[in-house]
Amino acid sequence: MAPPLEVFNRISLLAVLTDGQGRVTFVNEAAKSAGFLQLEDHFSPITFPSTMRLVKSMGTSTDRFTTRIEGAPRPRLIEWNPSEYEKDLWLYLGQDVTRDRQSYAALKEYARKAANASDTKMRFLATMSHEMRTPLNGILGMTGLLLDTPLDSNQKTYAEAVRESGSALLGLINDILDYSKIEAGWLELEEHSFDPAALLQSVAELLSPRAANKGLEIASYVAPDVPLRLKGDEGRLRQVLLNLATNGVKFSETGGVSMELRCLSKPTDSEAQLHFNVQDTGIGIAEEDIKKVFQEFSQADDTSSRNQEGTGLGLAIAQHIVKAMGGEIKIKSKVGEGSSFSFTVTMALGEEAPERRSAAPIPMPVVVATDNSFLRRTLSLQLEAAGVSHIFFAENPGEALSHLKRAPTAALLCDLPLAASDGARLAKAAPIALVLLSPFARGRLEAFKRAGFSGYLIKPIRQESLVERLTGAPPPITPRNRLDQDYEEREGDEKALPKRRLRVLLAEDNQINSVLATAILKRAGHHVDVAGNGAEAVETFTLAEYDIVLMDMRMPEMDGLEATKALRAAGHIDVPIIALTANAMGVDREACLQAGMNDFLSKPFDPNDLTRLLDRWTQKPPSDQIDISQTEDISSRTI
Repeated sequence: MAPPLEVFNRISLLAVLTDGQGRVTFVNEAAKSAGFLQLEDHFSPITFPSTMRLVKSMGTSTDRFTTRIEGAPRPRLIEWNPSEYEKDLWLYLGQDVTRDRQSYAALKEYARKAANASDTKMRFLATMSHEMRTPLNGILGMTGLLLDTPLDSNQKTYAEAVRESGSALLGLINDILDYSKIEAGWLELEEHSFDPAALLQSVAELLSPRAANKGLEIASYVAPDVPLRLKGDEGRLRQVLLNLATNGVKFSETGGVSMELRCLSKPTDSEAQLHFNVQDTGIGIAEEDIKKVFQEFSQADDTSSRNQEGTGLGLAIAQHIVKAMGGEIKIKSKVGEGSSFSFTVTMALGEEAPERRSAAPIPMPVVVATDNSFLRRTLSLQLEAAGVSHIFFAENPGEALSHLKRAPTAALLCDLPLAASDGARLAKAAPIALVLLSPFARGRLEAFKRAGFSGYLIKPIRQESLVERLTGAPPPITPRNRLDQDYEEREGDEKALPKRRLRVLLAEDNQINSVLATAILKRAGHHVDVAGNGAEAVETFTLAEYDIVLMDMRMPEMDGLEATKALRAAGHIDVPIIALTANAMGVDREACLQAGMNDFLSKPFDPNDLTRLLDRWTQKPPSDQIDISQTEDISSRTI
């Protein structure tokens, strides 16, 4: 039973009653006070509202609507909720929503302005990143060329200082750009198949020279049950591991840094739960400072006398990336005893992942001669994974000789300090004697060969290289091993010409970058023609055929994107076109691919990356899928 109409005069909501034809029959006091309707001013009934279209379902209207009341001091907005009061009578209860709608409109405007400001900031940062990367490419590239020329010790030291400073500035630019992307919600994860063992090893090899300069060991270990191929964002994962391992090297003075990857449970047919752990023997972090290290622009030691420089963005960025992957970085640390950074993520298995073959056990015992506890642990993991059942550790030459006398068939892995002190006696006591060298100790190979060592391993030691040296079996034929063999053939002649001399068209308007790229390409044995802008590049290509085009994105008259479209429209479909650009945003890469380019290389670039990119796109058809994780294996050589 419907309540009497007098009840509606005691409520604050506006109430209007209409008959079946929409004619108003009652208005409560609140509606009158609002100035909405004054029935006594009308001699004939009026419809409410005349423009309303009722939608009835099961005898009840389900449509809410809003009307505007013109009045002083400002118009008002009333939201009405219709319902059936009695048969052929409709009740409309209204509420003043003027302030709510104004607040909503203001919030929408604030959100629009914030989004515009964020976009403007990102465009500004992208532009500034480009403008800074362009001269940095010249600084780092020219310094690299300078270091390849004969220099005296002082000149070499100065040039290396310039390169280190330029690299530090590039790292700062990358950190600021990444942090800004995350803050603006632009962080996107890619998905492609990659080799996890190669990923960890590449990070270890990249940091190896820096670690060796401080007398530190750096190593990677991937457990045998980890799938050979995973699917995910390899680049972002590399960024996380680099940040964590770089911090380990930065804050450690003795010992080393290890990166380990294991499966938390047996992988399924489609995915694996992976546990990454990066350990160091550094200064450690106090418990009250652990949360602080993930804050932007913060370090555990914020005092003015702190020993290490840095923006404090690295760990914050790494944490954001890992969270985007569905994990979280956790820290275990004690002051003076080092730190352990770990995270767990679930990743899909890579497409066309080969089945892991169980390694045949190596019956040969192995004697590891080193006084470095960190190296002992990592070698122990690698040897156990390789199937070595008998491992003996020695901290000095005397202990090593004792083990070799008791096990005369054992192979010897001898660290450089022990090999330097008593290498001749140790090498003669083992059928296979391998010396373990830092990246800077290659100049001593001949001396160790004369001392009787049969081979060597360059740290950080690759698992496959270790097995190869212990078993004497040839490595599997893979693209990575072919690169390794090619490196070995060229090792004695850095200026060896490539198997194929390419005709390269370089479109670059910056004179310094043009000189740099030309020098790199000519040193690699290729012919280079230079165009100053996109229009010149298109015109030059019509005069002669080229094997590959290197195209800058930003150029006067016609940019690289328009020039690429023009070349493709002219029928030059098969020639590879590579973007060489200081633009580092994902949208830039996508724009290059949409314009018809085949690949993308950000400035500043390493000369080896440029020459490898040329090899990749001229030795195989452009349609082939290339595994960009391929890296040179320079971890082992036979003397």
